[in-house]
Amino acid sequence: MSVTRHNGTKIVLPRTGADEFWQLVHDHFANDDERKWRYLAMLALRENAGWPLDRIGNVLGHPKGHVTRCLARIKQEMRITFQAEPAFLDLPDDEVELAA
Repeated sequence: MSVTRHNGTKIVLPRTGADEFWQLVHDHFANDDERKWRYLAMLALRENAGWPLDRIGNVLGHPKGHVTRCLARIKQEMRITFQAEPAFLDLPDDEVELAA
């Protein structure tokens, strides 16, 4: 894939996919930590698939409030690990209230 700058310069973007992304997550963040992978699964279901909190809880055997706290924790851990700006992985307002 490529993009073009305003001045007409063509930039070829690297071809990466989900496999490379998850390998980076494994290598630099979660390794073999089962808790982090469970939390990442919750995050993927919520952010990528749009699952409601109660459905994620049903699948993983946790109440909705626990799922909310897990999401807040994994997002914070990712921000710290990858030194992301505060707006990265922000919680929607309704989830912030439940996480507190």
